[in-house]
Amino acid sequence: MKRILFLFLIMTSMTVVAQESIPQDTTLYLNGRKVVIKERDGKIKVKMYEAKAENDTIENTQVFEGVYLDGRSIERTTTVSVPFVKKKKGYYRFDPHYPAIYFGFNKLANSTFQYSAKVPQLGSKSWEWGINMFNTGVAITRDNHWGLTTTLGLARIVYKLDDNYGFEKIDGITVCRQADDVDYQKSWLRYWAFRLPVSLEWQTKFGSRRAFIAAGPEIEWRVGVKSRAKYDNKKHTLSDKLNTHPLGMNLLLQAGYGCLGFNARFALTSLFEKNKGPELYPASIGIGWYW
Repeated sequence: MKRILFLFLIMTSMTVVAQESIPQDTTLYLNGRKVVIKERDGKIKVKMYEAKAENDTIENTQVFEGVYLDGRSIERTTTVSVPFVKKKKGYYRFDPHYPAIYFGFNKLANSTFQYSAKVPQLGSKSWEWGINMFNTGVAITRDNHWGLTTTLGLARIVYKLDDNYGFEKIDGITVCRQADDVDYQKSWLRYWAFRLPVSLEWQTKFGSRRAFIAAGPEIEWRVGVKSRAKYDNKKHTLSDKLNTHPLGMNLLLQAGYGCLGFNARFALTSLFEKNKGPELYPASIGIGWYW
């Protein structure tokens, strides 16, 4: 409340003396924070940044933006979060939630929003893990309980197959078939993925911790796709050109309390190109540690 009153007084004084010798752009330093005031076309914009005087703050991170125009004030809060950096206590601020690290079990489902395998798959040994290096979000309601968030992450995905099956490319078509001339000790499909989600998130405090629910689309860029098998006590590559889509679209669902959360991911597009491989949709259910 004191911050809002202080900014209101600044904006009012700027309106009164706008035609005098005060410059249009002004930078102030107050209580360890930087306040930037700009006037353009009759509109006064005030931005507040965290200073870098303390170890637990991030240099030049915008924490408040207010616009004063025709007697009306518009406020916006923006948050950037990185692992292992403490968050300041105070008024309720919007903090985006994505796991710093997560682990889940995978299935190659028959269609979107299913978690059932169409291929002979070892569900207990099909897994993924991933990390998110940073996240950011912006509140879209005045009480800071609703907001839009995003992050950039890296994941490792592995699907283990059963019954001597493996993915191979035959006459330009990817198939999942049973080997008849060799016994696989194990076989699997694996790849890396860069993930960029955008989520609508709701959050609130219960006691001293936050509860949150989030959902939204996610773009996935797949690299290093390979089908491999182990036989004769050696690992062999069955194929590394499997007609997979390099880009995929997922639906990401998240919910959690404090630093513990759960996530589910359902592919909206097939893993393989149409008419060049089986129609399979990756899905996963997992748990994550949220900073």
